[in-house]
Amino acid sequence: MSLLLPVVLAAASLSHGPFETLPEPTGPINCPKPPATIRTVEGRIYECHPQEGEDAYRDVTPPDDKTHWMVTFGPERLTSKFTGSYHPPENWPFRAIVSSGNPAEIATEYFYVFDHRGVVIDSNEPGAIGEQMMEVRISGVRLWPSATVFYRMPSLDEKDTFKRTSPSERVADVVSYGLVVDGKMLCPVLDESLISTWPGVDDPFRPTGMYINGHCSEAYRIESTLPNDPDNNFRYYAYPGFRAGGLSLRWSFQRHDEPVRPLLNRLGTCLTFCEQP
Repeated sequence: MSLLLPVVLAAASLSHGPFETLPEPTGPINCPKPPATIRTVEGRIYECHPQEGEDAYRDVTPPDDKTHWMVTFGPERLTSKFTGSYHPPENWPFRAIVSSGNPAEIATEYFYVFDHRGVVIDSNEPGAIGEQMMEVRISGVRLWPSATVFYRMPSLDEKDTFKRTSPSERVADVVSYGLVVDGKMLCPVLDESLISTWPGVDDPFRPTGMYINGHCSEAYRIESTLPNDPDNNFRYYAYPGFRAGGLSLRWSFQRHDEPVRPLLNRLGTCLTFCEQP
């Protein structure tokens, strides 16, 4: 009987269509009835593990061709002597961004207002003002080969401040300091290793830990639920594939080439540009 159980569960999983939301875990084994492997309409895969008292669902969605893996010279290999170079944008097209933080962490909202050089000129995060968005390259090669990721660094004009900063620590903490640029979209970094339990590449010589969700260009617009938003200022976005698991990295951004509008947090409170008509 025990040998037939995996086959039965697999067959049962095939009989169900994708789930809009994850089934409520119930019973003494803290799992719903089969299927034990659940696929959502957004394409993510969850396994339900029968351990009493712990979170039943584990996100085991494997990376796809748009997921950006940490390369062998990536953050875990950086030292104080690494051959890194920092490249500020010639023209930073984004006026501001407010983000709720990574879904696996405390959802504190921070906002950043930028000038055309990518320098932070206003923020509610201590120490961020005066820092500049820069792309990091190692020996002239982009740190993330298939993603344009800019890190918030001390401005190169502030040489003394830059020297006192550990660039390798900032590059390793990509969730706190990184922003993804994809066409006209600006997205906070979503490090799926904070969420998914996918085991990764079976290669003992490859760095482990970090892989970036690469679906910035496919972020979807969240419909406003605010009762008083006649100018449609609530323009929050989210990455595809996380609603069923209850995870929501949400953010809003503005570009310099669009009209200035109030920058609202998820509760509808104005953070900056509040006097705009």
